[in-house]
Amino acid sequence: MNTMHTMTPQDPQHPQRPQYLLAASCRVAFAALLHDLGKFAERARIDVPADALQAHITQFCPFHSDHPGGKNGYHSHKHAAYTGFALDQIEPMAPELIQGEMSPFVNRAQLQATEGQNIDPDSLINAAAAHHKPETFLQWIIATADRMASGFEREEFEQYNRAKEEDPDAQTGRNYYQARMLSLWEQIWKPSSTTKASLEWRYPLAPMSASALFPAKRQDCEPGDDAKAQAEYRALWQAFLAALQKIPASHRSQWPLWLDHFDTAWLAYTQAIPSATAFGAKPEVSLYDHCKATAALATALWQWHEAHGQTGAEAIARMKDRKDGDEKKFLLIQGDFFGIQDFVFSQGSETQKEAAKLLRGRSFQVSVFTELAALKVLEALSLPSTSQIVNAAGKFLIVAPNTEPVRARIAAVRAELDQWFLQHTLGMAGLGLAVQSASGNDLLQGRFAKLMEALFRSLESVKLRRFDLLGHAGPVLDVTYPHGACVYHGKLPADTDQGSAALSRDQIALGTRLTREERLLVVPESAPVREDGALTALEVPVFGYRVLFTSSEDVSGKFGPWAREGTLLRCWDFSLAQSMGETLWNGYARRNVNAYVPRYTDQDSALSDKYPEREAADDADWHPGMPKTFHHIASEDRLCDNEGRWRGQVALMTLKGDVDNLGSLFQQGLQRPSFAKTAALSRQMNAFFAVWLPAVCATEFPNTYTVFAGGDDFFLIGPWRSTQKLAARMAEQFQIAMARNPRITFSAGMVMNKPGIPIHALAEQAEDALDTAKGNGLADPAQRKNAMVLFGQRVRWPDWPKVQAMQQELDRLSQDYDLSHGYLYSLLRLVDLATDTKNPEQALWRSRFVYRTCRYVTDKLPPTQRALAQRALAEQLGDTGIDQLRGQFRIPLFNHFYSQR
Repeated sequence: MNTMHTMTPQDPQHPQRPQYLLAASCRVAFAALLHDLGKFAERARIDVPADALQAHITQFCPFHSDHPGGKNGYHSHKHAAYTGFALDQIEPMAPELIQGEMSPFVNRAQLQATEGQNIDPDSLINAAAAHHKPETFLQWIIATADRMASGFEREEFEQYNRAKEEDPDAQTGRNYYQARMLSLWEQIWKPSSTTKASLEWRYPLAPMSASALFPAKRQDCEPGDDAKAQAEYRALWQAFLAALQKIPASHRSQWPLWLDHFDTAWLAYTQAIPSATAFGAKPEVSLYDHCKATAALATALWQWHEAHGQTGAEAIARMKDRKDGDEKKFLLIQGDFFGIQDFVFSQGSETQKEAAKLLRGRSFQVSVFTELAALKVLEALSLPSTSQIVNAAGKFLIVAPNTEPVRARIAAVRAELDQWFLQHTLGMAGLGLAVQSASGNDLLQGRFAKLMEALFRSLESVKLRRFDLLGHAGPVLDVTYPHGACVYHGKLPADTDQGSAALSRDQIALGTRLTREERLLVVPESAPVREDGALTALEVPVFGYRVLFTSSEDVSGKFGPWAREGTLLRCWDFSLAQSMGETLWNGYARRNVNAYVPRYTDQDSALSDKYPEREAADDADWHPGMPKTFHHIASEDRLCDNEGRWRGQVALMTLKGDVDNLGSLFQQGLQRPSFAKTAALSRQMNAFFAVWLPAVCATEFPNTYTVFAGGDDFFLIGPWRSTQKLAARMAEQFQIAMARNPRITFSAGMVMNKPGIPIHALAEQAEDALDTAKGNGLADPAQRKNAMVLFGQRVRWPDWPKVQAMQQELDRLSQDYDLSHGYLYSLLRLVDLATDTKNPEQALWRSRFVYRTCRYVTDKLPPTQRALAQRALAEQLGDTGIDQLRGQFRIPLFNHFYSQR
């Protein structure tokens, strides 16, 4: 059998070799990304002529006979037959799929020219659809990547490949229309033998939004009949097609740019579609996560085979029989931003004057630097955005081919990143790149956990030898300060007479523009850029790129000219959702890198006397739509009493937290981990903090700054009382997001301060509180983690409702019996006595409580009320408050005091 072979990137005569390889890699990625498109289309029951469908079933679907005679046989995996028809509906909104340059695939004319010849050409559509019945090289590339993404053993896949998708599941009674996606979080730390029927949680079939991140009980979201189930899929399919029309037509001329847009649209509409439902498989991985992993693996696999010239019949046979299973064809590249806290909270003599803007700008820069570092790696290796599997809070994971040229390019990128960070941050921040080779067998579910452990060890090694400083001779840096130190970052040299560094000026510009911009453009550093009122470029090029911001997509006709000429490398939408149910897709590749920023409203302007500590310098910015200052935020929990006086402490609450035991959770939590499952867990964890948290701040806690939120951690600044409520809300919603799995928790530290405290001091205090919340020094492991610290008191989240209930009782009793501040302050001293086990007078706290309650409260009441009051105060404040809550009783007391000031 011959295979049509077009000019490859290995041909030295091929013009623009890197551009060819990147465009070709994008086409391979796109074919692999949509290999299971037919599952979506079939469940939506798109209109397909019966005769054409049967022809596709015969061509793309495996046939299984009950006996050698072939009678009573059947075709399995009929979704593959729908893939081609579904691609026909997408084709008008995509780059050219059937004509012109289609390497490594053939176009329609080439396909027609081979009819009747002993040649097996591959069209993109055929390669995508034939993954269950592969024959050609490119079909086997996608089929092999499909199996690796799922971690299938060979025998296991052969059984899966014989299954009828349409048959109802033996455990749940649901077929592939009705089955909804399970939660992987519910299965963390559970045995692999756990049945689908025993798992309670499913994801409703809905596009990506802040509210769609949460699973629901099975009976609430899994339809019991085909008609309703198909209608849900059909609505989702139509919404998906409509969404693709929003991608600017001019962007189709550049495969890498367009594919990045398409990737996030595919995520938005397939994040809750279960990928596998046949052969008793657990529908636990989304169609998106499985397809994304398949695309990354297929692209790397294709590049590896092309680089080694292994594209013929022998390569097909080795993939088919898995004789190449131990060949290290893949290279996993993990990037990690280090020094984040020092970078975000760095100080200078004038930092406090621009504190809010600097905080916003620096936090956003961390995300942008990470995105651009990943883009630098992708471009250096001629890989599309789909090769970036993980992208969360300063971390990314890219799948590349394991070849010597690739390793050399990674080393060059690493050196370039190191030099940039040394020049612009003096090494106080940086981004490490770790690499780990892998074989196809390493991706099997039985071996994948060890691969991840090796990758994590490799990354830790990179962190310990940052910048490869030992490899340099002589002084590491030669830095001069002709203009003194930067007034916003005291360790950076200023480069102007005004005393600022360019990086700091960019941070202030970001902090100013982020509140009104929605899109980020990435162009080469050499590209000519003309700034105007709608387009702003950052001063410092980053890794060879210029970064621009705009709020208008009409600039340059939706950036069309730049796209057509190849100047526009990326266009990212970072707008925040306006509601919890808003679909997170606006026609451009989405990056959840923005933070929620409180803004002034008309109502704030009408209540100017609410803000006693408002600085005169803030007046100019104090109008609707502008970001609030920390002084204003600190006053937001004040309440107006019946006499028109504002009461309540003017103070900020800093909230810092992260997920407990994340490393072991990812490395050991799943009994049968796979590439797609790991990617899904990372994406969903990041979405809780990077998508839901800013959305809930915008809709329910509008005075809270999300300084950073993503990956597995968060840092917030808000009004002192509201932030406590937000923390409790987060703890409850996190449990729902984690399918009520009691072994997946987060801890948090809260610190209350006046708004004038330096930001770095707030960060240090919050970090100390978080360390206390973790409770790593406690003797009982069961009491560690899953806790919060407030006013120096540690409370485990399961106990927080008791503290909240005590707060309500204290406020009620204070109002009912007019409890004086002196009496309540005396309770703090009794709490100290009750918790001081070394004090010989400890046992006297109760008698002193009774005495003080009689003297300062009940004796002042009418005789008919005294007994009832004495009993109520003894039960609530004495028994429940001091005796049961002990030191935790300080939290309701402090809250009460601060709310009355």
